[in-house]
Amino acid sequence: MNQITVNLDLTQDTINALQSLLDAQKNERSEIAEQLTVNTQPVNTVKDRTLKKNPETKPDKSPEKKPNLENEVQVITLTDVRAVALNLSKAGKQTILKEIFAKYNADKLSDISKENYPELMADLEAANG
Repeated sequence: MNQITVNLDLTQDTINALQSLLDAQKNERSEIAEQLTVNTQPVNTVKDRTLKKNPETKPDKSPEKKPNLENEVQVITLTDVRAVALNLSKAGKQTILKEIFAKYNADKLSDISKENYPELMADLEAANG
């Protein structure tokens, strides 16, 4: 196990930032746990492994379709938002960070819903400038 030692001045801002990070991590872990499912279905075994050729079946020789990256929507995760918020905090911009959170009626990152992450991320990145 790796260990990291950090020395911090325990000001109220530092304590609040650490608590926000811990709360966000706790929420993210519980969200991941809810998304995980275990497949308890038995695996079907195959007794006859010989392949029979069907003369009517022709191999698909059509060119592979490449995904259209322009239409893909990038999903912004709590980890992504937390990283940008932490950069603001480390840069001494805690007041700006609080103002951005207040825009979403939140005191801490974990109070903001996932639906607001794209707009929040834009606000945080603009403040990081």
